[in-house]
Amino acid sequence: MRILILNGSPRGERSNTLKLAKAFAAGFPEETDIEIVCLKELEIKPCLGCFSCWTKTPGECVVKDDMQTLYPKIEAADIIIESFPLYFFGMSGAVKTMTDRCLPFMKTYLGTSDENGKSSFHQLRNPDMYNKKFVLISTCGYVQTAPMYPALLKQYDLICGEGNYTAILCSEGELFGYEGLAERQKNGYLADMTKAGAEFAANGKLSAKTLDKLLRPILSPGGFEAIVRSHWGGEKFPQI
Repeated sequence: MRILILNGSPRGERSNTLKLAKAFAAGFPEETDIEIVCLKELEIKPCLGCFSCWTKTPGECVVKDDMQTLYPKIEAADIIIESFPLYFFGMSGAVKTMTDRCLPFMKTYLGTSDENGKSSFHQLRNPDMYNKKFVLISTCGYVQTAPMYPALLKQYDLICGEGNYTAILCSEGELFGYEGLAERQKNGYLADMTKAGAEFAANGKLSAKTLDKLLRPILSPGGFEAIVRSHWGGEKFPQI
């Protein structure tokens, strides 16, 4: 089994979200092939909107940069994990640019409608790609996830089709950048992520009970507020 983790955090290896993605992947069998690609280290240019990948060069992007090495990694992976923080209610810049450049994977859109609201408007060129599992892991610095993620999840519904991906959303994610604070609670959450990875490896999905547990805030709202106020009020904690 091959897992490709696409780390879309601007912090790179220092990403708080990446800690969760690694903990999730740690739940898979030891023989699992796990590769982490840090998008900030790649040269990925914006999509030109030329649609050559639909017309002149079907399935092939005319822009030559590091996406040319990323395309085969995506095609070879059995499970793709996108890992990034939510800063301003959407994808990080690196993930959005990379996502736009994935258009060559899609067939030309010919005006068809989605009658059931559950599938993507775009069909994949390679039928084998429908067998892949897609996992979104994202942290945010807010005390709850429900009000913060609707726009991002709607975008994934349109790209992947509703219900065709697994979203693990973690509020209070900035806690993982604060050493010496809430260590017991953070370690407990990471342990739950590893258990979730083992469940996903065994079943190809997560139960509603597991997802609900991972959605719960790490600290009480009051406890998290006290830390946030200290951080932004001048008592800075290290960002790692």
